[in-house]
Amino acid sequence: METHVKTNMKSIPRVSPKAYEYVRQVLDFGFHNAHSPGFTGRLERQFAERMGRTYGIAHANGTATMQTALMAAGVGAGDEVIVPAFTVIATAAAALHCNAVPVVADVDAETWTLDPADVARKITPNTKAIIPVSICGLMADMDPIMAMAAKHNLVVIEDNAQGYLCEYKGRVAGSIGHFASFSFQASKTVTCGDGGILICSDADLALRARRASTVGFRDLSVKPGDTVVSEELRCQPTYKRHSCIGWNQRLPELACAVALAEFERVDELVEMRVRSAKAFDAVVRGCDWLTPQNVPADYTHTYWNYPVKIERDPFDWAAFRRKFVELGGDGFYASYCPLHLEEVFENLTKEISIRPDRYPQWATRWPKYEKGLCPVWEKTQPKIAMLKTNYFNTDDAEQQAEILKKTIKCF
Repeated sequence: METHVKTNMKSIPRVSPKAYEYVRQVLDFGFHNAHSPGFTGRLERQFAERMGRTYGIAHANGTATMQTALMAAGVGAGDEVIVPAFTVIATAAAALHCNAVPVVADVDAETWTLDPADVARKITPNTKAIIPVSICGLMADMDPIMAMAAKHNLVVIEDNAQGYLCEYKGRVAGSIGHFASFSFQASKTVTCGDGGILICSDADLALRARRASTVGFRDLSVKPGDTVVSEELRCQPTYKRHSCIGWNQRLPELACAVALAEFERVDELVEMRVRSAKAFDAVVRGCDWLTPQNVPADYTHTYWNYPVKIERDPFDWAAFRRKFVELGGDGFYASYCPLHLEEVFENLTKEISIRPDRYPQWATRWPKYEKGLCPVWEKTQPKIAMLKTNYFNTDDAEQQAEILKKTIKCF
């Protein structure tokens, strides 16, 4: 099991003490349209630098980050965006928000990350982007994905909502794709309740993304924290503010202050999740019918959760979870339904067939979202259990691992 543990730390506070200090600074400063104590700029700068990138753009959430990345790359009506079958709906929703078509590709049978071979099969002349996901804290196989992107002139957006500080062949998540998206949603490793950040190193793409996320303001820059046009410009009666389509996806200064405080201890936050995963892993390795997510030798997993595959058939998944909870366990989650089988796609398919005139961007290019599209993940998904790793005390994690051990003995 590849680890990220660096210290002997046993517990950390649920909220960083710095968060209280930073929030008070924002409140003491007050709320102003064009002035702030600078936490947005500090967050954008420090986050980008830590991931080896030049530019950071804070967002209201981790779906908006991917939407504006697609907009910055010129992805629009009828274009195709390849996404993995194992991900949350946000990855596909970003494409839908741009009137693009999500094309769902299968996952590798052992890592459960986006399968480059299936990506290759699903590239068409309409493909404009690929969004590989660092699922559960494990990066996808990025080298072949980037090679295909170069060959076909595609943009790659890393969805690292679950992938803080995980690594691929010595490169940290966020440092490989043309863009990388991170989430600050409440369940994520770094959180301010909700929010996200987009990072990249291309000045033109960064500026396009800044404008796309900030109501299309013409005179913005990629300077950290530059989210409002100067008052001197705005006060002029002849000034035209908006040069392109953009949405108001800015992250409030108050949330940026909390996100910065949490990000400044990201190593500790990641370490606690990895320690929790290690406790579960010690139990799972002793069970011949539970198989953890495979971590290739040159990858580093940072375990947003600890997923396992139940290798018994038949097996009562619900009974297994019920027993775990009865014995004092915190419960665990099933993995998300295969993306293409989510009800939203079935409903959209019906609506498009009934009213193609209402959906001209999709009417002639809408694929069949049906069983058999991604056979590897369709077969694997019902057998997955995702154990929680968001413990802030290693004793709690070890207690949960011991409960899992007792649960296994019952079956």
